[in-house]
Amino acid sequence: MTRGLLLAAALLLLFGWVPTASADGVTWTLLNLTFEDGSTATGSFDYNAATNTFSNINIVTSSGVSFTGATYTAVDPGFGPFPFDVAFVTAAGLGDYTGTAALELEFFTDPSETSSYNLTNAGGNIVTDINEFVCTNANCSTANDLRGTVPGGTVSAAEPASLGLLGLGLAGCLFRKRNRKA
Repeated sequence: MTRGLLLAAALLLLFGWVPTASADGVTWTLLNLTFEDGSTATGSFDYNAATNTFSNINIVTSSGVSFTGATYTAVDPGFGPFPFDVAFVTAAGLGDYTGTAALELEFFTDPSETSSYNLTNAGGNIVTDINEFVCTNANCSTANDLRGTVPGGTVSAAEPASLGLLGLGLAGCLFRKRNRKA
């Protein structure tokens, strides 16, 4: 009886935890993003759909024919952010972004679609178009495009429901193991 109550309490705690985690946003990881010149973009960022905020940005582009590559750590102050389109810059709080690198991600549900898709806290895989450019004014609201992507790249995040199912499976294994010992 006690084991059953403990398992029930653990499952209740587990299922109570999953929605809380999803309300806090998820980490999105760049996968298979290749620029037209053969260079790549890798890294991740956190996105919270409830507050439309991006954080923990760490995206690196490799050097290519038309651009030397950069590390992006902040949201572009002159553009968005939007849940369907965001631009990142190499540093936050610069007084003048003229001449600095920036990176834009636009999200789609399918590579053949022309309409954008909003990031959510539900996770999953989303196709993205990516473009690296140089800011042409102080707040980086205008830019010169340097390179775009070859279709096929995505951003991906673990789905919070998957974490709940994993926990449920582990709890079931633990319960079964304890019953075999008895």
